[in-house]
Amino acid sequence: MTATYLAFAAAVALLIASPGPVVALVIADARRSWPLWTILGGVLSAQVLMIGALLMIYLALDLDPVILNWGQILGGLYLIWLGADGLCGGAEETRTVQRTERNYFWRAMAVGLSNPKDILFFLAFLPGFILPTQPFGTQALALIIIWCVIDLSILLAYSLLSRHIATYDSVQRLLDLLPSVFLLGLGLISCLLGVSRMLD
Repeated sequence: MTATYLAFAAAVALLIASPGPVVALVIADARRSWPLWTILGGVLSAQVLMIGALLMIYLALDLDPVILNWGQILGGLYLIWLGADGLCGGAEETRTVQRTERNYFWRAMAVGLSNPKDILFFLAFLPGFILPTQPFGTQALALIIIWCVIDLSILLAYSLLSRHIATYDSVQRLLDLLPSVFLLGLGLISCLLGVSRMLD
């Protein structure tokens, strides 16, 4: 059992370390202040999707692909809007109009939940780490805790790195643009994949 959890932890660390939309938000927000609420929103959104997938595995339910495809398209449009907003001066606006901690939290939650296809990823990924001979509830709780701890640790590391790099003027402009460009690109890819699957 310990070996299974260690393998899961290693796989999760590699998965979360690869940049995604929540990482892009954390990097962008870390340049202005400590992004605790952005991190918490991102971590909680992953937990919601993971718990949903575990429930479906336990109940052996299927999700209608059409619902997931529409969710992916709408999520992609939201990411495109966030990226375009950042490129068109949304970042400048936040310097003059202070966002509340609640705004950062809910924005990160929305970004994290904007791609319901992640549920399919969890449905494909998690069963390999669940042993049928062991109690499901205990295993599910252990996997949720492991994911949460690693997710939190990696997002904190990204935040610290972003704050450190942002002290160099030469990379400040790059850090202003990269997260928005990344969100825009992810949104376009998400929309294209959703539309192509709808047309198949």
